[in-house]
Amino acid sequence: MCHNVREFSVPTFRLVDPPHNSNGDHPRRRKTLHPSGNQSGGISIQTFLFLFLVAGTVYLILLYLPPWMAYRAMLDQIRDQAATADISSDHEIMTRLMATAREWEIPVTEDQIEIKRTDIKVFIGTQWDVTIDLLAGQYQHVLHFAPSTETMVMPASR
Repeated sequence: MCHNVREFSVPTFRLVDPPHNSNGDHPRRRKTLHPSGNQSGGISIQTFLFLFLVAGTVYLILLYLPPWMAYRAMLDQIRDQAATADISSDHEIMTRLMATAREWEIPVTEDQIEIKRTDIKVFIGTQWDVTIDLLAGQYQHVLHFAPSTETMVMPASR
C-alpha cells in the first residue's frame, strides 16, 4: 500500500511599518477636518442655512398638521354618515359629527353643520376657520376648511 502524502507549506506573515514621508506623515492619510468642515470648529454658512431650513420646516409641519388632520377626520366622518344616511336620522348624524368635532377640537357648532335631504340625495357639510400664529404671534394665517359631500341614497320604501 502506497499512500501519497502531499506536503504543503503555511505562509508566514510579518508586520511591516507603513512607509512614511520625511515629515513623519503616512502618505495615504489625509489631514482631517472638523466635522463642520472648518478648522476652527465653527459651522459654515451652508450648514447653518441647512439647519435653519430643516428647523423651519419642522416648525411649520407642527403648526399646520393638526388642523389638517382634524379636517381629514371630519371629512371622513361626513362621508361615512352620508353613506349610511338612508338608515340614520338627522339627529343621529348630527350627534356623530359633533362627537368628531369635540374629539378633534374643531370649532364647529350644530348650527354650522348642514344636512339637506331630497328624495334621492343627501348633502352633509360644514365649515370653520383656524388661525395659526406664526413667529410668536407676529404673523397670523387663517385656514378655511369646508368639508362636505353629496351622496345618492336609496329611496325609502313605502
